Amino acid sequence: MNERLLRCLLLLGLPVAFAATGCTPPERCLDATCEGSTSGTGGGSSSTSNTGGDGTGGGEMPGVCGDGNVDPGEQCDGDNLFGKSCTDLGAPPGVLLCRADCAFDTSSCNSTCGNNAIDGTETCDGTALNDLTCATLIPGSPGGDLGCTADCTGFDTSGCTAPATCGNGMLDFGEQCDAANLEGHSCTDFGFGGGTLGCAANCTFNMSGCTPCGNGNIDLGEQCDGANLGGQSCASKGFAGGTLACTSSCAFDTSGCGNCGNGVVNAGEQCDGANLNGGTCANQGYAGGNLGCDATCHYSTSGCSNCGNGTIQSGEQCDGSNLGGASCGSLGLGTGSLSCASNCTLNTSGCTNSYCGNGNVDAGEQCDGGNLGGHTCANQGFSGGSLSCTGGCSLDTSGCYSCGDGNVNAGEACDGANLNGQTCASQGFAGGSLSCSSCQFNTSACTTCGNGSIQSGEQCDGSNLNGGTCASLGFAGGSLSCNANCSYNTGACTTCGNGVREGSEECDGTDKGGLTCVDLGYDYGTLGCYTNCTFNEVNCKFSTCLIPPCVK
Repeated sequence: MNERLLRCLLLLGLPVAFAATGCTPPERCLDATCEGSTSGTGGGSSSTSNTGGDGTGGGEMPGVCGDGNVDPGEQCDGDNLFGKSCTDLGAPPGVLLCRADCAFDTSSCNSTCGNNAIDGTETCDGTALNDLTCATLIPGSPGGDLGCTADCTGFDTSGCTAPATCGNGMLDFGEQCDAANLEGHSCTDFGFGGGTLGCAANCTFNMSGCTPCGNGNIDLGEQCDGANLGGQSCASKGFAGGTLACTSSCAFDTSGCGNCGNGVVNAGEQCDGANLNGGTCANQGYAGGNLGCDATCHYSTSGCSNCGNGTIQSGEQCDGSNLGGASCGSLGLGTGSLSCASNCTLNTSGCTNSYCGNGNVDAGEQCDGGNLGGHTCANQGFSGGSLSCTGGCSLDTSGCYSCGDGNVNAGEACDGANLNGQTCASQGFAGGSLSCSSCQFNTSACTTCGNGSIQSGEQCDGSNLNGGTCASLGFAGGSLSCNANCSYNTGACTTCGNGVREGSEECDGTDKGGLTCVDLGYDYGTLGCYTNCTFNEVNCKFSTCLIPPCVK
């Protein structure tokens, strides 16, 4: 099949372009009619109507590059070259193009194309066909007139005769296609964005129905292609804003553009930016507020309000003096004065956030006025005193006291070392040491001894011996007295004379403790006892006298 031939030609480095005479690149067609080709060389601007010059029509503005019209200041616009060609501009023959800024692009004008000699990158030039014929390009073709495209970039096979088998609907040798049999090919196989691939009468592909639109590149005759807008926007098309798009035919779609945002209230707009066209919240049926303008140039009443009409409406907590029955108490903010702010929200600044003062001990309060809630100084950890309540409904313990603080408070007799000037004597005792225990007097060290009266715990008091004598206390005799602590002083009592040898007594009557004169160093005799309970040795004797007189 002829695809094999195509591959061979490409391997040989021979570019092949199938274009009809008179067609404008980059259209590629292989029949003589170039069906569907658009005229871009007529020399005049198109009659496309644009009525949006004042921003009110919603269409393209006149004098905008890309609208297909060659307007003042433009050399060309899209495929509208205003009838000009490369040679008209003093450039070599070739393909004149129009840049995105509507200025001529002569980069495809070739200085040597047209001199009937293949130079540089040219595939062919006029009658110089690089020794190729219809038969070499279309195997099976009996002949015909092979030509060269005007830009010298490819061959024109539209004058070639079809192979003998062409027209039988079968894909025979040398045929690219046959009638409707395209062997599954489409425009996209040949670098086009879309369109309808056909088959010419000479069984070569007819690409006149193909279009580069859709390949993402802005080709000749296209304003845009898919998302490729060539750097254009609604603003560059004369609109205030919006979203510029591209149609399936690769023309600008300005339906998403608009003049909203230019500050002028145009047809279909209520406002534009800060221009409210005299509109206010009031003439929109509200009591007041700030009327705005949204991005679509329609009124935004979100800043408007009916606050101030005395009626509580949606979004309002109150309105003027109408608090809707609310109070500081109902809001859980205690007592005070609830009011309504200018924006119809409740103003709680006058609420005390407390119920203090109502006489009831409420949540968060310890007391309220005279209501101490059952509290006392004692259950607050004090010894006693007077508990009270502050103005802030908290307990005031300044009137409470604690034993041990060194102060003699109400109910205390003393506190620590502070005996409040009292002594044992002031407490009715004769003397002693008064102390303080649990803030009460401790008289355990006080005594009545010394008052001459014998009281509990006393044996005697001064000269009052309560009838006691040395003899009554078991002594033989002596003088009994009374100590300062009211106990008997038996220091002057004695046991000598009771016939019992005791204490420091040597003897008592006949009780000599079993001792004799011999025990005292004598040889013999009779030991006696004086009345003062000392030994009487008068009758003790020695047996011999070694050294006279030997009288003891």
